[in-house]
Amino acid sequence: MGAGEEQDTYGDHFIAVTEENAQDAEENTQAGEKPVVLVVDDDPDLLRLAEVQLRADFSLILADGGAECIQIAQTESPDVIVLDMMMPGMDGLTVLEVLNEDSSTADIPVICLSALSRIDDKLKGLYGGAIDYMTKPADQRELVARIWSAIRRREKETAALQRSAADPITQLPSRGAFDLRLNEEIARSTRTSAPFSVLIIDVDQMDAINKSIGREQADRLLARLARVVKSNLRASDLLFRYESDEFSALLPESDAGTAWVAAERIRSAVKEIESNTVLTTVSVGIAEYSRTKSLGELMAKAEIALFKAKESGGDMSWRSDDPRKRSLNTVSLAEELTLREWDVLAHLAQRRTEQEIADVLGISPGTVRSHKARIRRKLHVSPDVRLADFVRENFRDLSERVAGSRNNENGAAPGPASVKNEEPNGSRDQRKST
Repeated sequence: MGAGEEQDTYGDHFIAVTEENAQDAEENTQAGEKPVVLVVDDDPDLLRLAEVQLRADFSLILADGGAECIQIAQTESPDVIVLDMMMPGMDGLTVLEVLNEDSSTADIPVICLSALSRIDDKLKGLYGGAIDYMTKPADQRELVARIWSAIRRREKETAALQRSAADPITQLPSRGAFDLRLNEEIARSTRTSAPFSVLIIDVDQMDAINKSIGREQADRLLARLARVVKSNLRASDLLFRYESDEFSALLPESDAGTAWVAAERIRSAVKEIESNTVLTTVSVGIAEYSRTKSLGELMAKAEIALFKAKESGGDMSWRSDDPRKRSLNTVSLAEELTLREWDVLAHLAQRRTEQEIADVLGISPGTVRSHKARIRRKLHVSPDVRLADFVRENFRDLSERVAGSRNNENGAAPGPASVKNEEPNGSRDQRKST
């Protein structure tokens, strides 16, 4: 080995440390934002020394104990952790164990820095999950070089994971890559207070499409959709294959309003895809990240927004901060009516009174009024509009379009139950006599 180069071997771990290695790693790090290094030590003097040694190369977060280290690692997702092994309360080995058991922190590289210099101590740290081990006092240049080496190693592993996890149909990164990048984006947003948003894009009626054109053609359609969606995102946005018929997108520097514009652009572009066999539409759920919410809460908001878009008839973009329960789309809302409520609707369309409907259906007038109240609520009929007038104007269109929608979905003849045209007992004679 030449002068200035040192090699340490701990078990299967091999670290080559040179100034050239550090410079090369630094050149391969994205310009502009410094990597984030979390330094953990219970000695305040050593924390101040580490800050002096490392602040020129890295953005530093300092923690004086194991519990604080774990909390910061979970919320900030640093690029590297430099961890003291001898701390009161929670020592370094316990911290390593907790970090490795949490999926959000398990892939953060940890460099142990300790006064314990015996080989057994070093092996405990390395087998405990650390990628490197240095003894105090650490040479500044060597510590900087080893941190850069850890950063580059993590970048290579992440890139390899993303390549290996690419979806073979769409050639997009998969759900695992999305989860990794989402954690990174949350950490970046937490540090810089910059907004970002998530889109979940679902292909409407994909099961029906599969049945109509076959699996092979449906896969080709998904690949085409991926290209169309990606072409309508910015270069800085990231698109992933989220589920079998869903895509997800990360939109950095985008609040919910900006993300909604992007979602609408995607939705319109998908509708313009020319096909001789099937009309394709998508529904989009939109959620903006808030520092008060966790990753799970962010994705739950996006999933709920997507559900509301599909519940409202599909071919729609829905923001998670939209206070409505669903779209004011009467046709889509009508799909929630029960068969008995459809019966009541049909009789109202024939200008029958509550008593006449009760006689035909074999129920009480009070039950008819209850059905009418539920119909008004489900269809969002304004209180200042008579339900009978609304039904007479909309019943035929509602029943035909809802039937058509359900037929497209499952091939079943849906919609209102058959409404008999017989008159209630005595009602025809009563109308003739009047």
